[in-house]
Amino acid sequence: MPSTPPPSEQITQIFRIISEALSSPFSSSTDNDGEEEEENFLPHETWKYHGLTGLLASATAADISRYLAETTETTTTATTTGGGGGSSKREVPQNVFERYPTVGEFRRWIFGVLGEEDGENKGEGKRGVENEQEPENPWEGIPKPKVPLSVVLQGKVSTASKIVFLFPDGSGAGTAYGSLPDLGGGETEEDEERGGGGKGGICIIGLNSPFLRQAQNFTCSIERMTRLWYDEVRKLQAQSHQTPTPTTKEKEKQKQKIPYILGGWSAGGYYSYEMAKLLTGAGEIVSTLILIDSPCRLLYEALPVQVVEELTKKGLMGASSSSSSSSQQKKAAPEWLVQHFTSTVLSVQRYQPVAMQESRVPENVYCIWVEEGLVETSVEESGLDVDVNVRVTRFLLEGRREKKLESEGWERLLPGAEFGFEYMTGNHFQITQVPHSHSLGRILRKILKQ
Repeated sequence: MPSTPPPSEQITQIFRIISEALSSPFSSSTDNDGEEEEENFLPHETWKYHGLTGLLASATAADISRYLAETTETTTTATTTGGGGGSSKREVPQNVFERYPTVGEFRRWIFGVLGEEDGENKGEGKRGVENEQEPENPWEGIPKPKVPLSVVLQGKVSTASKIVFLFPDGSGAGTAYGSLPDLGGGETEEDEERGGGGKGGICIIGLNSPFLRQAQNFTCSIERMTRLWYDEVRKLQAQSHQTPTPTTKEKEKQKQKIPYILGGWSAGGYYSYEMAKLLTGAGEIVSTLILIDSPCRLLYEALPVQVVEELTKKGLMGASSSSSSSSQQKKAAPEWLVQHFTSTVLSVQRYQPVAMQESRVPENVYCIWVEEGLVETSVEESGLDVDVNVRVTRFLLEGRREKKLESEGWERLLPGAEFGFEYMTGNHFQITQVPHSHSLGRILRKILKQ
């Protein structure tokens, strides 16, 4: 039986493993004989695989914090382009390797923290390390949108006390939220059916993808797509006010402090999260983040394109249906929607979100989950030609009445957040279809009153 190394030796081994993980490129390399080297740390590999978990009892979070402070200047300079160096004084959580159990998750967390702090020091809060290779002007090389970037669905921007920005799902159409009932006033079912009043000073704005009707041009990242909306969101928020002020100067000051309310369905959850990072990095306040049936990329894969093709073939891809008859006639999704959805899936495949700095996390974070799946039976019995071992495929297809979802990995991206969980009727593609949109509306009204 091998002897256990003394504590000091164990700590040295811990630091060696961490250092190699931080400095190792995420690609295989070959030696002079053309043989692939095995010492590179791959994103999916766990700390347990590398023998770290058995050593951690010998090191405290303070030990690891000090070590990272001493070594990150070298590792970030070696690993990132223009990383800016500088050591981080951010404290490392005691359970950091439980919260980020793979090499990839830990790297994204530590370099995200360093990138945000470095950007903050330089007044560059709008961009994090994930956008380093993208142009400073996000519109560079992007064709002119064929539809407006935003549409006011309820209320008036100029008189609103609260503006809710809702980002689109894979369809790219913010107008889909137009089916929501009145979120600002009426409490009766009649008011909900009528909808759209925007009473009570609440304004609902849907964001449209710049690539609607031209999905072939949608090749950018989730982060860059979010930056395409940044100026539009800032402009609209600046037009609102809460209470009259005596002077223009005071009025402008008040406008800057009105907190943002952001939300999104599916991929729209990713956009709203990235927008929260951009805004808080620029000194703005995001009070509320609403994630609507949005599977966190730290736990869920991107939806395979093959699944999109299979759902389209079976008439399940974003299809609308009428429940007026037992046969439930379905109307197939238009081609432009399928094309944009496919482009979104490809973008999501490349998306590796970085955790938000804890001091910037929105005060209120809500996860809204649907209770039904796309298939009434089990995935295996549905007849769909899909890989049932892919977690996000089961997320989409299976019902969830028996097992209520909660933060599902978002707690890793939003450290310290207080989460609220809500559940609505319908399946993933029925979220903005009546009557399920009324279920969502009741939840949103409840959130906005808090």
